[in-house]
Amino acid sequence: MIARHRIACALGALTFVLNSAFADDLDRDRDRERSRGPNAFVDCGAGDTIAKALARGDERKTQVIRIQGTCSENLLVSRSDVTLLAAAPGATVSGPDPASDVIRVTGSRVTIDGLTVTGGRNGITGDGAAGLTVRNATVQSTGRTGVVFAQGSSGLLDSSMVAGNPRDGVAIDAASGVVINSRIAQNGRMGVGVFNGGTARIGVDSAANPGGNVITANTVNGIHIVFGATAVVAMNEITANGNPVGSGINLSSASGNIVGGNNIANNNGAGINLRSSSVNIGDPNFGISTTVNTVTGNGNATSQGGVSAFLGSSMSIRDMIITGNRPFGLILTTRSSVQIAATTIQNNLAIGPGTGDGIRLILGSALTAQAPIGTVTGNAGFGLQCTDGESSVVSTGNLGIGPNGLGGVAPGCTGF
Repeated sequence: MIARHRIACALGALTFVLNSAFADDLDRDRDRERSRGPNAFVDCGAGDTIAKALARGDERKTQVIRIQGTCSENLLVSRSDVTLLAAAPGATVSGPDPASDVIRVTGSRVTIDGLTVTGGRNGITGDGAAGLTVRNATVQSTGRTGVVFAQGSSGLLDSSMVAGNPRDGVAIDAASGVVINSRIAQNGRMGVGVFNGGTARIGVDSAANPGGNVITANTVNGIHIVFGATAVVAMNEITANGNPVGSGINLSSASGNIVGGNNIANNNGAGINLRSSSVNIGDPNFGISTTVNTVTGNGNATSQGGVSAFLGSSMSIRDMIITGNRPFGLILTTRSSVQIAATTIQNNLAIGPGTGDGIRLILGSALTAQAPIGTVTGNAGFGLQCTDGESSVVSTGNLGIGPNGLGGVAPGCTGF
């Protein structure tokens, strides 16, 4: 009896030891699993998936997932402090489901670095995602828009290519975004769109450091700012947008600050177009290297002028060069107004009789010229033309009007 008791005690002790060892092994496994999260490696060519890597590890810790090969998946990144990083050139995420975004981010402080993103619905979407960064990426040939910051997101697009998307290149919708050092080209609608109270910095970061973009050959407008949105725009090449018609920069019921260093050229519509909007052009308060913006070679018979303001819009223009546009350099209509200083308006071209004015005011619009004196010369029409008795000008001497094809100031231009 005593022997059997001793054996039972020994077996119990052994069982306790084994259970304890097993529990220790489980704890170590959990620790190893948590430690794998920060440095996961995904080789999609070998059958790995990013989704599985996202599900591993401790969500309280940062996670870096290094990606190799082409991953065919639609991703939801709901955890915070995640980096999706290309482990080698050509690392790609291709979304097989056209109804879902390729990468949808709802977590905070997520970075997508060096990846090519294609397919799906939108390429990369931030939905309420704070601190989303897209860097060194190529986002192309998606089903809709390349990069979207939406629903209160804050985001940065830096040193990336966003091209060939059937809708917009970049959309900032009820969100805030910074777009710098990137090429945004050949998208089916807008290059960069800022919508519904969104705020954007395009070509300059939040610390006023310049980082100009190339925004070119988009089907409608290069930059589109609408519905209560606002944007700061500096140091960009905004060229050849509009097929058949589109502006370099378009504002509708919106506001903007076109600081300096922008070259807005050869867009098929107006270089800068305003509808019920306000804009400050050439603002020196940002401290960037130049306040000069150049608007050249823009416009056609239906989308007129280098700079166009319509339906109660207002502008302040300083240090601008407006040259070689069709069929007017600067046109204001329907009770729009402008304050202008130190601006060159020259060699703008006619399309048909009675066009080619350097400045044209229509339907109760108003111009106030201020020092420093500018230059208005060499335009095919008048230097300054007012088409109706309700339009008016002040201080035409500050415009610096010289020889123009039809004369300096047209007889219909009077003071307030």
